[in-house]
Amino acid sequence: MKQGYLAAIGLLMGCYHTMAQSRADIHVNTTVKGATVPATLHGIFFEEISHAGEGGLYAEMVQNRGFEDHVIPAGTRLENGWLQPFPAKPHFMLGQPSDWKMEWPVHSQWPAWHVENKGLQLSLATDHPLHPATPHALQVDITAMDTRNYPSLVNEGFWGMKITQGESYRLSLFADNVKGYTGKVTISLQSATGKVLADTTFSITSPASWQQYAAVLTAKESDPAGKLVLSFHNKGTLLLDMVSLFPVHTFRNRPNGMRNDLATLIARMKPAFVRWPGGCYVEGITVESAPDWKNTIGPLEQRVPTYSPWGYWSSNGFGYHEYLQFCEDINAAALYVFNVGISCEYRSGTFLPEDSLAPVIQNALDAIEYAIGPVTSRWGKVRAANGHPAPFPLKYVEVGNEQHGPAYAKRYNKFYDALHARYPQIGIIASMGIGDVNRHTLDSMQHTDIVDEHAYKDAGWSLRNFDHFDRYKRGNWKMYVGEYATNAGVGSGNLQAALSDAVYVMSMEKNADLVNMSSYAPLLVNEHDVDWPVNLIHFDAANSFARISYYALNLLNDHKASYNYPVTTTLQPEMLVKPRFSGGIGLATWDTEADYKDIVVVENKDTVYNSGKDPQWIDWLPVRGQWKKSGSILGQTAEGPQQLAILKDHHFNAYTLTLKARKTSGVNAFIIPFAVKDTNTCLRAHIGSWLNSHAVFESLTNGEEVAGISNPVRLKAPLEKDRWYNIRLEVGAEEVKCYVADTLLMTYREPQKLFAIAGKEESTGDIILKIVNASESPVSTDIHLDGKETVSSVAKVITLTGDRPGAENSFATPTAYVPQSSTITNAGTNFTWTAPALSVNIIRLKPRG
Repeated sequence: MKQGYLAAIGLLMGCYHTMAQSRADIHVNTTVKGATVPATLHGIFFEEISHAGEGGLYAEMVQNRGFEDHVIPAGTRLENGWLQPFPAKPHFMLGQPSDWKMEWPVHSQWPAWHVENKGLQLSLATDHPLHPATPHALQVDITAMDTRNYPSLVNEGFWGMKITQGESYRLSLFADNVKGYTGKVTISLQSATGKVLADTTFSITSPASWQQYAAVLTAKESDPAGKLVLSFHNKGTLLLDMVSLFPVHTFRNRPNGMRNDLATLIARMKPAFVRWPGGCYVEGITVESAPDWKNTIGPLEQRVPTYSPWGYWSSNGFGYHEYLQFCEDINAAALYVFNVGISCEYRSGTFLPEDSLAPVIQNALDAIEYAIGPVTSRWGKVRAANGHPAPFPLKYVEVGNEQHGPAYAKRYNKFYDALHARYPQIGIIASMGIGDVNRHTLDSMQHTDIVDEHAYKDAGWSLRNFDHFDRYKRGNWKMYVGEYATNAGVGSGNLQAALSDAVYVMSMEKNADLVNMSSYAPLLVNEHDVDWPVNLIHFDAANSFARISYYALNLLNDHKASYNYPVTTTLQPEMLVKPRFSGGIGLATWDTEADYKDIVVVENKDTVYNSGKDPQWIDWLPVRGQWKKSGSILGQTAEGPQQLAILKDHHFNAYTLTLKARKTSGVNAFIIPFAVKDTNTCLRAHIGSWLNSHAVFESLTNGEEVAGISNPVRLKAPLEKDRWYNIRLEVGAEEVKCYVADTLLMTYREPQKLFAIAGKEESTGDIILKIVNASESPVSTDIHLDGKETVSSVAKVITLTGDRPGAENSFATPTAYVPQSSTITNAGTNFTWTAPALSVNIIRLKPRG
């Protein structure tokens, strides 16, 4: 049925035409010099999420090298497999303890380690610690010996270890044989099947306390999913700690350095700054487990690990010093985010009382002193001892992460006063929670330099809200968009997301008087631990690739103008394009039980479907949920997301759908799908979304990915339980109207899909046009330079495009979609150029010589 249904849709859609955008005029007013585009507009944000650092950017190949990954985080207890705050403390925003809990993912006392061959018994020892910072050691009891298959201890790395022929790896470990092991230990890099790729042997002699052993191993062959194996030649008991393996060739060849491919991708972004270390990571799951930069400097074995709110331990090998060094290595400023005595609002929300903040404020001052203080200062001296006498490029600090409201603002004022008095040259950034800058927080702040807005949006939001920053009332502060991404309705990222991201960044750039800084989030994701739906750079142990959005952002950053010109874009509809909302219809719910009846579809004044003529509901296909057919009513009797039934073998173009709906249970209300393409793809009117408080038009893709395609409207009152409502959808060629009780509730039209900004680059004299065409058809554009500027007829064009909205780079084809350069020869003060479908474009107009 499904194949024939889709074929029918395709056949019928080809028979209908209506108005659409295929021509446009773009006017660039070169007589008006707009705002200066700040060099700081594009930065990056690093957070320890999805193993972005541990097992990612940080090049350590051994997971759980210090045998501390089984430890329960501070301020929690483990109960029935769940971490819970302990002791119970009030939530900062709620004023009472929250019911938050978090599944504990560890099911071994020594995660990432296992035994191969017989003769080994493992346990954890605390009676001979290497250092108080890492109190646990792995005790290895070798109880039997087979010289053909030595008893072995194996570390699988972070879902494998990439071993490359000819590459060298720096091995180190600490061993303590005070409990009686003497003899040889062979350490090898092996393939997944056990083939030895490189090895070395240490001899452990008379009993002694902790000793470090080190070697460089060069691989004879390659394996993308190798392992580290320690094989023991004698019986006895040995303690091990801080077992480490690094590629010699790290970024800039630094010991304890960064993974080269990932660091190179980041460096290619040419970020003006790096925000670190979070994000929710800064806040911790409890206030006791929040990170402290002082635990992240000095010898590795003396660093206390930090538990990430994303469910794993960070060894802190990529610590504050390494972060500052990395900023210097990629010529970026440092933006350090510190905890303000409050844990994550979306976790336990526990906090330190306001009268306990003095040490926390001092800790922030100490962090700044470590980065930029003179070598004669306490912490500047420590920095110099750690190998960097010169100051690091710390230019900004942020006071907490995503905190908001008057109570946070009161704390912010204390931090601001102390930090600004000591370091007036440092830019101090205020958190604004998740979402827009809000007066609720801002009005309680005595001083603001920079405010941080976070924006995770659906695929069409930036197209609908290109004027978002235009509408902001300017203040005595600049804006930092500290986290942004198109991450709904785009799968795990695709060309549609890249186009939306590009439009959003262009909306920032044209408001350069307000928006000074931005950073995409999250930056990195390990394919084996995906915590966030959409991320910029993907990797596993062996490979990496950057999404199309990465190349779009680089393209916009590489071609920043020095200042803006005003731009007017006018779209001119033409005939002969397909209707927008062709397809079938359906009924749906989300966490709600509901009844539907009296379903009628009228097309061209003819009734083409009437549920009254289908008393057995034979025409309806239940897809998900529990649909009950009872006389004139088709009811959904199961709660849960994406419950759906569709009308089989029907296709409509422009029509009116009327029905009656009644909520019988649950938290939302009604969902009316239209433009149904298949059982996993449709548009829909969601009436009573957000706990029965709003209405919104949405898209459904892949059966479960929902994105708003319109700005939500608030209901005057929640929809009542057990009351029948008359609902009407008027589905036109280009517009859909939704009525409840004959009152217009909301209207949807596809947003504008062609956007342009322009400016001048003073160093070259080039006029730079940035044009995004987010539609699936090319647009012929007449470009006009209004003013006295004269330009060459030869212009450079750089285009990033793909063949479909769902196109994306991948491990198999990492650079399938990257920018391509071309030349046009018809440029001038007035010329015509066609914007390719689904494209981000740069046109560089050179001054006439």
